[in-house]
Amino acid sequence: MGPTFWSNTIWYILLGIMTILVLVIVFTKTPNRKHVLSLYLSVCGITFFAFEVVILMCLKAYIYFPKIFSNQHDDSVVGNIFSQTSVSAAAVFITVFNLKFHWQLIIALIYGGIEELFILLGIYQQNWYRTWMTIIGLLILFRFAKIVSTILEKQSRRIWRYIFIFFGLCTLHFNIVTWGSKAVGIRSFNETLIPNNDCSIAIIAATLNLLLAVSTMILYFMDIKWKWKAVGIFVLYFAHFFAEKYQLILSSDGWFFILTSISIWGMYLNIYLLDRLYPKPL
Repeated sequence: MGPTFWSNTIWYILLGIMTILVLVIVFTKTPNRKHVLSLYLSVCGITFFAFEVVILMCLKAYIYFPKIFSNQHDDSVVGNIFSQTSVSAAAVFITVFNLKFHWQLIIALIYGGIEELFILLGIYQQNWYRTWMTIIGLLILFRFAKIVSTILEKQSRRIWRYIFIFFGLCTLHFNIVTWGSKAVGIRSFNETLIPNNDCSIAIIAATLNLLLAVSTMILYFMDIKWKWKAVGIFVLYFAHFFAEKYQLILSSDGWFFILTSISIWGMYLNIYLLDRLYPKPL
């Protein structure tokens, strides 16, 4: 372990351990673990989409330095994963235990303190962003998590179920498959589509996931014959080929078909799993 592990990485690992402990408490104390897991995946997906793609990458609000990857883009992304999974766990904790506003404020202030500590340690940097924005944003997130939980419990309109499954896919597919393949260096995204390199990567990756998720969900949930689903899958392969041809996505030599198959069938598998996890409308 190098010196940066003890100066930078260890603090993110401690944050991750805290997140795991919070989730263990939640899953131990709740009788409805499927509901809690579906809530957590959706809340994580919402925070990833809002904070990683928009605020972190496109608006350049802040930068993480966990020193896990040598590439600053990937290093900041993994730092953001530690952050968003943690605040999402806090939101689910508050929702499950129905904590009053003063407890919500205390938890938001604790995260504000953690943010200031990370700044002092030099492992996190704010640009135009400020810690008070985190505190206000968390109070909004805590309220939003309760709304999501209520909608899931009521098993209301089918459209809400599809929306929350989509955000669940953002948590599973976007971070594990899309970002994972980039982090290990076998797939990358066009960095020059717009002048902001990080935003270019984020927009292409997010758009790819959005189109793939929506298309695959339509194929999965629509009551059509398998031959038409097969046609749809073929179109998805062609769409990936088109994106590769025009260098929106770039795969390492010999990896295109493998990565495309993992992307499409991984998405299909995740939808299958989430379909069984999320409550069906009455």
